[in-house]
Amino acid sequence: MTSHNNNKLPTADLYFLYSCIIFTENLRNKGDPGDFRRSCIWFIFLKIIKVPLQIRIFLILLGFSFLAFSQSNTLERDSIGTTHHLHEIEITAWYPQKLLSELSAGKIELNVSELNSLPRFLGETDALRTLKLLPGVLTTGELNSGLYIRGSEPSHSQILLNGVPLYNAMHLLGFFSVFNSNHMNTFTLYKSHLDASKGGRLSASVEMETRNELVSKPTISGNVGIISAQLTAALPLGKKASIYLSGRKTYLGLIVKPITTKTSDTPADYDFEDYNSTLVFKPSHRDRLMANFYYGRDYFDIEAGGYLLNGMIKWNNLAASIQWDRHFDKTKTMRHIIYLAQYKNKLSVLQNQITARLPSSITDYGYKSLFSVQAGRFTGKCGLEYIYHHMYPQNIESQGAYLIQPSPGSRLYRIHEGALFLNGEYKFSTRLSAEIGLRYSGAAQLGPFDHHTYRLGEIVATRHFKKGELMKFYGGIEPRVAIYLHPTPSQQLSLSYNLTRQYIGQVSSSSIGFPTDFWMPASLNIPPQHAHSLAAGYAMEFNAREYEASAELYYKRLYNQMESAGALIDMISQQYIIEDKIYFGRGNNYGMELMFRKNKGRLTGWISYALGWAYRQTPQINQGRAYPAKQDRRHDLSITARYQINRHWDCAATFVYATGNALTMPESLYIVGENVLCEYGPYNGGRMPAYHRTDLSVNYWITRKSKTEQVINFSLYNAYNRKNPVYLNVGILPAKEASKQNTYVIRKRGKSLYGIIPSISYSFKF
Repeated sequence: MTSHNNNKLPTADLYFLYSCIIFTENLRNKGDPGDFRRSCIWFIFLKIIKVPLQIRIFLILLGFSFLAFSQSNTLERDSIGTTHHLHEIEITAWYPQKLLSELSAGKIELNVSELNSLPRFLGETDALRTLKLLPGVLTTGELNSGLYIRGSEPSHSQILLNGVPLYNAMHLLGFFSVFNSNHMNTFTLYKSHLDASKGGRLSASVEMETRNELVSKPTISGNVGIISAQLTAALPLGKKASIYLSGRKTYLGLIVKPITTKTSDTPADYDFEDYNSTLVFKPSHRDRLMANFYYGRDYFDIEAGGYLLNGMIKWNNLAASIQWDRHFDKTKTMRHIIYLAQYKNKLSVLQNQITARLPSSITDYGYKSLFSVQAGRFTGKCGLEYIYHHMYPQNIESQGAYLIQPSPGSRLYRIHEGALFLNGEYKFSTRLSAEIGLRYSGAAQLGPFDHHTYRLGEIVATRHFKKGELMKFYGGIEPRVAIYLHPTPSQQLSLSYNLTRQYIGQVSSSSIGFPTDFWMPASLNIPPQHAHSLAAGYAMEFNAREYEASAELYYKRLYNQMESAGALIDMISQQYIIEDKIYFGRGNNYGMELMFRKNKGRLTGWISYALGWAYRQTPQINQGRAYPAKQDRRHDLSITARYQINRHWDCAATFVYATGNALTMPESLYIVGENVLCEYGPYNGGRMPAYHRTDLSVNYWITRKSKTEQVINFSLYNAYNRKNPVYLNVGILPAKEASKQNTYVIRKRGKSLYGIIPSISYSFKF
């Protein structure tokens, strides 16, 4: 018998491999004789060398793989080198996507692309207004620009645009937010557990991310409504970079000013605009650089001819950042952000020869870094933050009857705030996981600064702090713990505890949406705020995730809450006093939130309900007894429904109901001569009437594809013409009954801003 040498390539394998190679080479480059000669040389070389059995098998498989790969390349070439262009085929579907995701554990993510399906206000879609339809985010009514979450003040919630804080995120007295929706990618709300990387506020965090993907073709999208127009363009800059540009402008002033000039003696003018730009650069598959810029401006002017009075408010936001993301591998990532944030507002009043101005501003220079790693069941992150606050609290500058010119050294605060954090999450099993975080934060006030000591409105002492001199330092740890239990794959139980600290706060001087509230830092005489928060939740999915339900209980204990004591000016001494006119107290927020959601089918939507209490206790107010906070609303109900009629038509409706907010009401009136004197009851002991309304919307989709959209929207805001009062007037009227002559009746009258508002808008994407 003749034994075979296992190192020689059998003839059958050679011919098979040769066939694969010849066929592959000819498929790759047909018509080139040089390819055939190279194939022959390759065949002779394989015949001479000794190839083991394993490599023979590998070469045969390689030939098949190479053949398949080569065939895919032949789609672009024929035998004479002519290019064939395939027509683009796009498969589209109009099945509705989920507007909300991540409902459990107090985290809610909003799908910005689905906002067009909800009712619009004056033709505008708005993510922050949509957040107010969720449990725990209070319905505050009109002319209120704050975001009140679980009974906390608006300043307790942090609004971040690509990691940059925004200090006033609303336009037009709270009707619109400052965000161009087409420029945004995601909105995420955290209202229960805040991991250690999130800090600086007591209550919640709203994080917004702009679009960050590269585009291969120019696209344009926009919206034209009855009061404003918005346009967004996405442009490729080569293969590794893209830029997004957005702008929004109102033409409300062109409508309002002529109408108010002709119909009243108080003509008004209003204007706002927003601009966004995002540059995305990916030098490699591991790195991404982003440069973001936002600027928004508001202007409101009103004249009272009968009183020779002119009032004007201007406010603007600016946010600029550079962000670098690096993915070392699938388990390790890094992020660095440097940014500038600025907010300014200015209220001016002119009457005859008297001029008064109340400017305030805050400018932040910040840096954030975040490192995250994943190893098996463990996910960890660590990092640091630094912010330099350059703050001018509201100050009064007047000329005329009273001359008040505060010195710059007594009103400029220089605050350095920083934090280090470490956070880890471990999955013990598919049913149990835990998250533990530790954050250390601190803030320091540095000079130069002139600190005044007042007594009966007079300055009795002044201490000058030199440049860089430490005036006061506050700091402390912030532990965070969360436990998640999954009894079944479709159920989750959560329990969390957070200690949060806040080193800047907002002093409220107005009950409506004018931007007259101003920010104050923790300083020599103002302590920082902190809060202990507990939350327990349950969430479940059923019927193949068609339905979801969730329930949460929460409790928050707050310390060093700021309350304004009234006027900041001592008219007798004509001194500008601010730190002496702020009171401090404690607070309690607690309640329950329920939500039921339907995700699939032609009919989708949700029902949310919140039952809550918010109390404050300040020694100088209400004789030291606890009183309801302004945002204390016992009941808050929202119903949102969306129905897909067919491919071109869909409709939606929302209904909201909320208990009226707290306010201080007079208990009795005295007539002294021709003057009426009021005696007020307990602080915030009264209530505004309940707030409720229904909004309706119909969309007609002219085109609905992944890259092309055209839709016409018809909306009715406040469809049943509910007269929700903005404020209450208390007046004395004669009794109508003849038997009660010389008798007067005290009556409350609410002043509403408007009734039903129809709108039509056109949105597009090309």
